[in-house]
Amino acid sequence: MFNRLLSFVFICLILLGIIVKAPVSADTLTQRSITVSLATPSVVTSHNFQFTIPSTANIGSIVFEYCSNSPLFVFACTAPAGLNVSSANLVSQSGNGGFSLDNADTTANKLVISRPSAAGAMVASGYLFDNITNPSSIGQTTYVRISTYASLDGSGSYSDNGAVAFATQSIFNVDAYVPPFLRLCVGIIVAPDCSSFSGDSIDLGELSSTQARAGQSQFATATNDPSGYVIFALGTTMTSGNNIIASLPGPAPSFPGTGQFGINLRANLIPAIGQDPIGVGTGTPAANYNIPNRFTYNDGDTIASSTLNSDYNRMTVSYVVNIPSKQAPGIYATTITYVATVSF
Repeated sequence: MFNRLLSFVFICLILLGIIVKAPVSADTLTQRSITVSLATPSVVTSHNFQFTIPSTANIGSIVFEYCSNSPLFVFACTAPAGLNVSSANLVSQSGNGGFSLDNADTTANKLVISRPSAAGAMVASGYLFDNITNPSSIGQTTYVRISTYASLDGSGSYSDNGAVAFATQSIFNVDAYVPPFLRLCVGIIVAPDCSSFSGDSIDLGELSSTQARAGQSQFATATNDPSGYVIFALGTTMTSGNNIIASLPGPAPSFPGTGQFGINLRANLIPAIGQDPIGVGTGTPAANYNIPNRFTYNDGDTIASSTLNSDYNRMTVSYVVNIPSKQAPGIYATTITYVATVSF
């Protein structure tokens, strides 16, 4: 009986010794995050750490240890290939502050910051480091073990700890191509954006020495060329065999009874024909073709242009024909070709 009692007391003493010597668990840092300004392998970048201190234990240093194998402190840390934090700078800090880099204890994969040991504040804290070289492997997950110490050099037992992770990736490019374009549509009736156009001939009917004959067509133009576009009119005046109706070499009014062929790109009252340019583009008629009630035509003339890339403008070409009473009979006609050019 006495021997069994001694055995029981001895067992109790052993259990009591185990309870007394058990280590106190560290608190876990909360609200942990890392923001990497560039996640490309091997680039020099900045790492911004945010976390909340969970206790008021004294803090004399904080260690940021980069590992490729695990975030768990129970495993030995394997340094990520290519990583280098030894040249890092502590750019800013918030919350628990007063730290500076401990260059003596910082290594290629471990950052140590130090201050005079003082009670920690249970607040959100942030630490921004730059001049860090990322790991060199594509798709590499890197764990950063964060721990606080009462010591000034990250030695001894840590007080609070936690981990964050980030991954390096190759640059992801999104490419697109905007092709150069020039659009010119011509017709009797043209939509302002060239979405539709119709007609390719004008019948002015019977010419008279007492009344002007007039008609109109339209064209619309747009380009993304930075230098804009130029539109030319190519073709002769109206002819019938060897007989011609003289074209107007410069802007002039319509005079029935006189041989005249001319065009302009404005709304006119004499005769009542045409329309002013419309649209949000930057195109305008050339000077000689931009005068209401004045007409001219020369083969190869520039009739409109833009000096910038331009959205659509629709312009209306007014045609005016007058003849003298002695004009030779015949069927008079001309073909005018409108050409737009750019300098891509």
